[in-house]
Amino acid sequence: MHELVRVDKRIPDGSIWQSRYGYRLPDHEGWARVFDPVGTRWSNRLGGWTQEHPGVTVAHPKRAFVVSCHGPERAKRFYIDIARPPAISAAVIDFVDLFLDVMIDPSGHVTEKDEEQLAVLTLEEAAFARRARDEIRMLIVAADPLFDPRSSYYTIPAAVAALPPTPPVDSG
Repeated sequence: MHELVRVDKRIPDGSIWQSRYGYRLPDHEGWARVFDPVGTRWSNRLGGWTQEHPGVTVAHPKRAFVVSCHGPERAKRFYIDIARPPAISAAVIDFVDLFLDVMIDPSGHVTEKDEEQLAVLTLEEAAFARRARDEIRMLIVAADPLFDPRSSYYTIPAAVAALPPTPPVDSG
């Protein structure tokens, strides 16, 4: 049985920006892995959305980013949140998003967004976020398996793929 884990994405003031439950998969090379089946509800201050395709999120307690890989089987994409290294326990993966994001579309094209939001961070934290972004860019260029949707980081066992949507996070 795969246990539910809550994933909380915070903004730098400490408040929760986004929450969801997912199924905890076995860790892979020190990375905690969470499976989000179709129907998973991602809740945020703007309302949120419901996952249309299965996905896997990976987080490492010593890395300054959290990676989500999702999409149709032949068109997976990545959304990478630059973050303070996450706190990871059996029940919760909690991280502070530093606004800067890197995306990789199904064709492999890399884009970024929200660098202008770094203005609200301290100079040190903004520099930290840019260094993390640069590390991600280097890993992508080096064809690191962390950014390959076919790699073992994102393998979903058949029994797990059949699990139902996770319950929504109680906002009360």
